[in-house]
Amino acid sequence: MNFLRRTRLLAAVVLLLVLVPAAWAGGRPLASWNEPLRAKLIAFANAAADPASPGFVPAAERIAVFDADGTLICERPLFFVVEVALTRLQDICPEYGKQDPDQAALCRAVQARDRRWLMRHLNLLLSRPFAGMSQAAYRELAARVWREGHNPKLKRPLSATAYEPMRELVALLRAKGFTVYLNSGMDALALMAICPFWGLGPESCIGTEYELAPRMTQDQVELMRTGVLLPGRLNLGPVKAVNLLMHCGRRPILAAGNSGGDTWLLRMASGGKPGLALVIDHDDPREFVYSKSKLLAEAKQRGWVVVSMKRDWSRVFPAAK
Repeated sequence: MNFLRRTRLLAAVVLLLVLVPAAWAGGRPLASWNEPLRAKLIAFANAAADPASPGFVPAAERIAVFDADGTLICERPLFFVVEVALTRLQDICPEYGKQDPDQAALCRAVQARDRRWLMRHLNLLLSRPFAGMSQAAYRELAARVWREGHNPKLKRPLSATAYEPMRELVALLRAKGFTVYLNSGMDALALMAICPFWGLGPESCIGTEYELAPRMTQDQVELMRTGVLLPGRLNLGPVKAVNLLMHCGRRPILAAGNSGGDTWLLRMASGGKPGLALVIDHDDPREFVYSKSKLLAEAKQRGWVVVSMKRDWSRVFPAAK
């Protein structure tokens, strides 16, 4: 390679290194975060990735974990997996309701829009309608609901109710060499269907697990849902911490959550140096105002960072296209 070509190649590489960080951050890291928390998060990520910093963490140990509902995406008026289940029932009722009393009750509740009954029978709602459905078909359904569904209160597509500041934070951490996991109480397959939105693959998803039964279809193995929740696989509370450790073998140095089901992940993250636990406080009428007083009390006691959506985020959702 002659000198001129080497010079041009070097210039192109330098330009790429300058432009790529600007591209992933929209020109400014954490653009939707307000000071002083914005600066604190950037400093934490920079220190973890800088070998010369006292806060340096080797790449293999640079683990961040995020809850989904209420932490990355809006969880009201309905959890995302509930939206998936209701869409499924709308597709298969009333024929589905002719098979047994439980299925008939589900179809009646959906037809009557009886959300109170459905929430009281959440385990039934999230399991039985998917019995006999393939793992691939479920993921396709969840992806379709994410693309096409709407939040009736916010009057936005479901995919536009992801929190823009958290999307920026995930992007920043990934750019700094963090391995990011989504660890949610939602169905693991639903989580896998929406994880590409954050630039993540299915291997980054940890969620509630339902039984799958293998069968052969045209010389291919197909995994079918049985409609049964696997014992001990409801991914909430201490199970979240256990599943993360079994998934990656390490504690996170950053964890973010918004409910009591996330406390063990937050405790794991704050239990070492460095460690950062983020608690999302829903105090902003741009979304929904509600509080988790017990979690906020523990955050105050343990010195966790409470992220006020109202104070710390300049915007909640992506700008309208």
